[in-house]
Amino acid sequence: MSFVDRCIYQLSRPVPLRTLVLRKLLKLCPIGSCEMRLQVGAVNRPYYAWCLYYAAQQAKALGYSAITAVELGVAGGNGLVSMCDHRKTIQKELGIEVVVVGFDAGTGLPESNDARDVLYFWPAGSFVMDRGALESRIAGQASLVLGEISKTALAWNPSPDAPLGAIMFDLDLYTSTSAAFAFLTKQNVLPRIWCYFDDVCGGPENAFTDSIGEREAIKQFNLKPERKLLNDHLSPAYAFKNVAPESWHQQIFLYHRMSHPQYSKCMYAPGERDQLQLQKSA
Repeated sequence: MSFVDRCIYQLSRPVPLRTLVLRKLLKLCPIGSCEMRLQVGAVNRPYYAWCLYYAAQQAKALGYSAITAVELGVAGGNGLVSMCDHRKTIQKELGIEVVVVGFDAGTGLPESNDARDVLYFWPAGSFVMDRGALESRIAGQASLVLGEISKTALAWNPSPDAPLGAIMFDLDLYTSTSAAFAFLTKQNVLPRIWCYFDDVCGGPENAFTDSIGEREAIKQFNLKPERKLLNDHLSPAYAFKNVAPESWHQQIFLYHRMSHPQYSKCMYAPGERDQLQLQKSA
């Protein structure tokens, strides 16, 4: 993108220029609470941070001391590194440990003959991982699980003392994403799992619709008889009131396991939330 185009883009964004400047300053000098910096978008990969933070907040309210967060489709590893950075901040502010795990084939996108995999945009073999460099970067902070997602998703389970609370879906393909929904059926999960889908929206070149890629996978997941029987569902999150509109908001989803034994447990102690007082007459 040329300098002129970058200027036009920045000046035309719906987020005010003063907010963009504030975000830059807060990234350089992170004052204030983690949640407030997140609310104003002054963090790297705010969509990752949002899912991790509010999953940890839910876990704390329900009496857990740790959660597990996974990235599905690690590729170069920048997302996983970002999760490791957010993990440190969240642990410091909320006192909740975040166990970070990344899943990837390691060999790039698989071959496919399913047209719903958006093959006109995702060529097989794309996004090969430099495993050595990544493992060195995340050592002691996250773990990596390599293999075909249809197999690793079934074989892996979160630690008994760290329920699964956040999932970053970046598998690109309909078939891979469908297979990855096995993570949502695990036993040890939070009642509500925060999910980020990287490819439910895109530009004109993606030509995404509701009937291909990740959106089709989500639709088919919700149509399964067991979802309807239990009223469990995966839905867009309407959780951004009083937050400046961002394009990534439409990529945040929530999986509600309404059959979870803690689903209806209130996250607030009696009297903890503000009460509405009758205003005095003028």
